[in-house]
Amino acid sequence: MNRKQRRAVPKQSQTAAGRGPDPASELFAEAARLQRENKLNDAARAYRRLLLLKPDHAEANNNLGAVLQAQGKLREASACFAQSLWLMPQLFEQYGSVNATLVAVLPAFGEAMRRALGVWPNRLTPVQLFDAPGLHAICDDPMLLCVLRSAPARKIGLEFVLTSLRAALLAEAGNAQDDRVLAFGCSLAQQCFINEYVFAVAPDEDAQLERLKAELGEALASGATIAPMRLAALAMYLPLHALPAANAMLERAWPPALEEVVTQQLREPLAELALRPTIACLTPIEDDVSQRVRQQYEENPYPRWVNAASVNPLPLDALLRAKFPTAAFTPLEKTETVDILVAGCGTGLGAQVAQLYQGARVLAVDLSLSSLCYAKRKTPASLSDRVEYAQGDILKLGAIGRSFDMIDCQGVLHHMRDPFEGWRVLLSLLRPGGFMHLGFYSDTARRDVLAARAFIAEHGYAATPADIRRCRYDLLKTPLASVSRFTDFFSASECRDLLFHVHEIGTTLPAIKTFVDGHGLKFIGFDFQDAAAREFRAMFTDAGWSMSDLGKWDLVETKYPNTFGNMYQFWVQKS
Repeated sequence: MNRKQRRAVPKQSQTAAGRGPDPASELFAEAARLQRENKLNDAARAYRRLLLLKPDHAEANNNLGAVLQAQGKLREASACFAQSLWLMPQLFEQYGSVNATLVAVLPAFGEAMRRALGVWPNRLTPVQLFDAPGLHAICDDPMLLCVLRSAPARKIGLEFVLTSLRAALLAEAGNAQDDRVLAFGCSLAQQCFINEYVFAVAPDEDAQLERLKAELGEALASGATIAPMRLAALAMYLPLHALPAANAMLERAWPPALEEVVTQQLREPLAELALRPTIACLTPIEDDVSQRVRQQYEENPYPRWVNAASVNPLPLDALLRAKFPTAAFTPLEKTETVDILVAGCGTGLGAQVAQLYQGARVLAVDLSLSSLCYAKRKTPASLSDRVEYAQGDILKLGAIGRSFDMIDCQGVLHHMRDPFEGWRVLLSLLRPGGFMHLGFYSDTARRDVLAARAFIAEHGYAATPADIRRCRYDLLKTPLASVSRFTDFFSASECRDLLFHVHEIGTTLPAIKTFVDGHGLKFIGFDFQDAAAREFRAMFTDAGWSMSDLGKWDLVETKYPNTFGNMYQFWVQKS
């Protein structure tokens, strides 16, 4: 998987403290050289020697996977890629590349995706998908299992295959299955919990599911024996904590793969409930729009993530200079204590900035108590003394008597009654010379989203799980299938956020420019993936434009409407 990694690769064989050669760095450099020279056997041996020293070296795992793939050793390559993904979950941000690699190491799955796409909405059996081997052709592939356990399946073909396999496993749940099939079923159950059961459900599945739910509820209450595959099958369709007498599962011993599902779907939700009294309430939530938004995220905490990237912290100034090499900004010159507000932290993925910046001390605030409990449970113990979670409304934060060196507010302000009023409140909390990292939806880039919302209103879909599932597949039959380009399309809470949000106001670059100019802010630059950032730097240089000129960016967006498809994500500095 050839994608830019956040963790810098060692550039030399000397340690930072000058203690002499670093064997791991030397081995990596040697292995990479051998790989470039196409000396694959030698490269594989060098990478393996390195991994004996450092099993958690993510790029070595990734590169060894590429070498093994080139040698035709696909299962070994799959295991290496799986380890790399587990160590660097940020790779899932480029899901198309992950999917392409999966198909390369597991060709049978690529063929199955083509078959499933060709007959949808009909479900195919495992034999129809994978020929005679059926499910055994793919059920224990390491990379596939890692993908299922780590992030929502963000490819339509992949989703259709998994939907068919789920139906087949439900139909066969009463039959004995070997350990490999059980492990696959448990991984699929984890996937369905992560995506919040967004896959389509046929009427015959509903009927089978109701019978299975009733039978398992009775078995749990009476203490009767439960076949592990039957519980795994149920967990593919609804969370185990929704079962009557669910806590009785904790008193039983399950196979290891099913234990992971019980932990994910029962123990962890119970842990979040126990955390509710520990979350401080900073402000009242009185605004009616804020109350409606809070209710949405209480019902659908957003997003349900599994692993966060592990990075080596750097000074904020250094990270900004690396990201914006030509931008004019005044360094903060703080590394020991950098006070950061994450305004609208959701389920806490954004609060992981605590490990990104040296000296970071984070206050993470959100409207939703359910989201905050998820965030607190997911926060590593190593960060717990540097991240404080609290419930509150941005509109009221001016009353808390605190100020910050940096404020991070991604994808939040456009869900307020007046996004720019929320921005003004946050500015009042930012210290002179402080930085803001902001994200707003672009009206231009989200034209198909707006059209999809009109389609939803016209057809009367409600923001319920059943209607969200139905609406997704109805949209795929129309030109509005383009909304599936958004990663948010592939889980229930994120799809609700994308297409069914209770309140959203997009904006434009001229409106952002007016606010920036009117408040004396210094615009630093937009966030892009590295390749796109290089392309834009070259474009602006060739045109003789400044990359801090929002007027020129408006011209770019007019010409290329999908430039800001994710959001306007940018940095400003307060004078």
